[in-house]
Amino acid sequence: MKKNYLYLIGLCATCFVAAFLMMNSCNTPTQNKEAVFSKGFDKPSKIKTSKKTVEAKAEFTEQRILHEFNMQKNPQTGLVTKEAKQAELQMAHQMRRTNTQTENVTYIYENRGPTNLGGRTRTIVVDKSDASGNTILAGGINSGVFRTTNGGQTWTKVSNNNDIHSVTTIAQDPRPGFQNIWYYATGEALFGSTNLGSTTFLGNGLWRSTNNGVTWSQIPNSGSNQGDVDSVLDVVSHIQVHPVTGDLFIASFVGIYRFDGTDLFTELQPTNINAFNNNYVTDLKITPSGRVYAALHFDEDTALDGVWTLANGVTGTANWQDIAFDGNPTGWNDRGRIVLAIAPSNENLVYALFADGTNGVEADLWRWNLSTLTWTDFSGRLPDEPGGDLSGNDPFAIQQGYDLVVSVKPDNPNFVVIGGTNAYKITNIETDSQFQRIGGYLTNTTYELYSTPGFAQHHPDVHALVFSETNPNIMYSGTDGGIHVTTNINNSQVDWTSLNNNYQTYQFYHVALDNGGSNIVLGGTQDNGTVAGGTDLGAPTNTIMSSVLTGDGAASAISRDNACLPFFKSVQNGVIVRDCPGQEIEITPSGSSSQFVTYFYLDPDNNNALYYAGNNVMYSTTNSSGVTSNSWTNLGAIGAQGNNITVFEASRGAYNPASSYLLIGTAQGNVGRLQNPQNAVNFNSLVDITPPNMTVGSYVSSIAVHPTNSNIAMVTVANYGVQSIFYTTNVTSNTPTWNLVERNLADFSIRSTTITSVNGQTKFFVGTSRGLYSTSNPLTNDWTIESPNQLGFSLISALRYRSSDATILVGTHGDGMWQANVDSTLSIDDTVLSSSSFQLYPNPVRDNRFSISLAENSNEPLKVSLFDMKGNLIYKLKENSLESSIITVQPDVILSSGTYLLMLEQNGKKTTKQVIFE
Repeated sequence: MKKNYLYLIGLCATCFVAAFLMMNSCNTPTQNKEAVFSKGFDKPSKIKTSKKTVEAKAEFTEQRILHEFNMQKNPQTGLVTKEAKQAELQMAHQMRRTNTQTENVTYIYENRGPTNLGGRTRTIVVDKSDASGNTILAGGINSGVFRTTNGGQTWTKVSNNNDIHSVTTIAQDPRPGFQNIWYYATGEALFGSTNLGSTTFLGNGLWRSTNNGVTWSQIPNSGSNQGDVDSVLDVVSHIQVHPVTGDLFIASFVGIYRFDGTDLFTELQPTNINAFNNNYVTDLKITPSGRVYAALHFDEDTALDGVWTLANGVTGTANWQDIAFDGNPTGWNDRGRIVLAIAPSNENLVYALFADGTNGVEADLWRWNLSTLTWTDFSGRLPDEPGGDLSGNDPFAIQQGYDLVVSVKPDNPNFVVIGGTNAYKITNIETDSQFQRIGGYLTNTTYELYSTPGFAQHHPDVHALVFSETNPNIMYSGTDGGIHVTTNINNSQVDWTSLNNNYQTYQFYHVALDNGGSNIVLGGTQDNGTVAGGTDLGAPTNTIMSSVLTGDGAASAISRDNACLPFFKSVQNGVIVRDCPGQEIEITPSGSSSQFVTYFYLDPDNNNALYYAGNNVMYSTTNSSGVTSNSWTNLGAIGAQGNNITVFEASRGAYNPASSYLLIGTAQGNVGRLQNPQNAVNFNSLVDITPPNMTVGSYVSSIAVHPTNSNIAMVTVANYGVQSIFYTTNVTSNTPTWNLVERNLADFSIRSTTITSVNGQTKFFVGTSRGLYSTSNPLTNDWTIESPNQLGFSLISALRYRSSDATILVGTHGDGMWQANVDSTLSIDDTVLSSSSFQLYPNPVRDNRFSISLAENSNEPLKVSLFDMKGNLIYKLKENSLESSIITVQPDVILSSGTYLLMLEQNGKKTTKQVIFE
């Protein structure tokens, strides 16, 4: 039971059935799915989907936020409090410590990528101390901090998996002798949305590294525990270290602050920060000599709006000078986010790019000259390309400030690059007439992605444009599609190379695997469409994926109902597509409407049956391979408007009209069982089986049915402050007996669930907003964290189980896809040999040979075994009485590229580690 009901809401859940009853072929050719990859990676489907106009983009941003918010809000208060988030995080840490102390071994999770595609990236910093220019740090929203030392050929995640990942800004101490010190901050500001009165997307303070960004620790007392607003560090848009004092300056959503290594000082702050909303946005930049510039926009405190400066070495609120505000200079009219850039070759010049609140060109661009104390308006140079406008693309579009960045070439103060939906450059802002498109969408007449022959596609929604520290012609971009680089920004046509190499940052809403037994996987992602992967699809490795549909991806499925192995894919707000290679057909039910994250469900054991959630209206078909938009069966509305269908789950096994059923969950806390769903034409056979203690208004996030016992089911709820995990062994009864089994997960937001059964042994899994957990019996045993070092506290948005080979597929919102075999001999709970007692190198392995370095010599025999990911023994080193602290392993068979498991056993203890062979 979760905490404190403040008041009761609405109608009793027992009215569920009454609410139900009040409302009422394409012949695709046989073709191998390998064709998806033969067309080339990152070449998404051309099927027509909703184009993101500027108005639509703003609406989609808000709907995405509302989708997440509605899942989490306490239905009794309408809020997501920071206290709820903090309690969840603290319990997750406690459970991880308990898991380590009891030495439980969880399943080994194999990475499924995508390792070749990147997600939303708001910050990139090139290491000043690396003369080669190859060391770079970047931050992914919901993904963490990544580091490369080879110019982006490979990335390593360096932030802790067990902390909040909403990284928005990274900074290096620029002072000689201190450049080993780095900081990052968290919490993404939300633009184009209403004030939700929640802290759903906030971060968790400041983090510091003293070893050049290799390891990180949280700065004490910088987290969120300070009352209603919780912390001024909950949302941080930019940080920068002062080049003279070493103080950290912080652009927070409620002002400008300074951290001197011990204390946090207020520099600029609204009168009443308790009235904060998500339209408070700030930025700051510091010149090489130490002058600070800050830009602020506060809806409720316009006295602070504009650009401010602070003289070198002088701090404190009274010493800031306001140099731009509405009407001063004449024509200045900021109506939203302002971003700044200092010209590295002339620090007297400062550019300000800001939302002007108008249609057409959506921003203004000005330049401040400190030497003359004057502003120059260059807004007339902003892009408005000839040949017609395309909303959200041209003229210059910024999604109300969601995408907004300006930067200056290090060797030329007049060479400026800007980003909004697209990226642009102007080589001489003094003389050139207009900015030139260099990324985002291809042209102002299409929504195709920007690309040049032989180079990678660039991605819209630009958040970072950063020049190299060693070569002023090299520039990096951070977008909703990850990280790209151009090696010659001077080219008349700018070429981009993708650096999304193990930069694993994709945000999945839903995932699917092939129940036919192949390693093909599919998933819908935030702002990156639908992606597919697997060597059985033609990919070179199981972590490589290809884009197969654009837009905001949502529900997805892989069917064996047709020989072409069709994909079912979807786009935000309702579009559903059936895809056999070479023939894609939109099959969205005619007249339907949908929630933002489009939802449908393909019966995993009877692929002819497909069910579609049209908000609160249900559509079905028993001809998934041939259904058209006009041939669905409309079963009518489930309850009143707003009672949207959130999840379906069918009984397992071959379809039987007498016993098969479909469970349905809704956004208002209802669960129903529809008997004989393939033959249903309305809800006459619907039985209300809502758990009696489920709070009205609860968001039913997932349902699982036992793969061999259709009487056993589990239902989860995503909201905070309510009961969230329900279990029954008689779901087929007219009045099932539900047991509350949240146990030690009472403080968690539960997002997904599945039930596995192997050799008569059942295991229950739940995905939460802070990691994946399992138990062998939810009635008697607490939940244990799964994969604490791989999945960590990732948000587990989706779980899918394939019983034929005991495979569980895990979709995360920020850390890509993962997979485990729950029948592996490596999943036995044993006493653990500490992983700190040895090192494995190189990993990845080349030339079929690697070494194990032991922390200390031991005369105790050591067993070394190598397994594939299904637990099959591949190689075993003869048991040795160790005479050296280094052991060389060279299997007598050449292993194919992929992931393997190395098991070490000594003194009755064992540990298992992933090994990648290239």
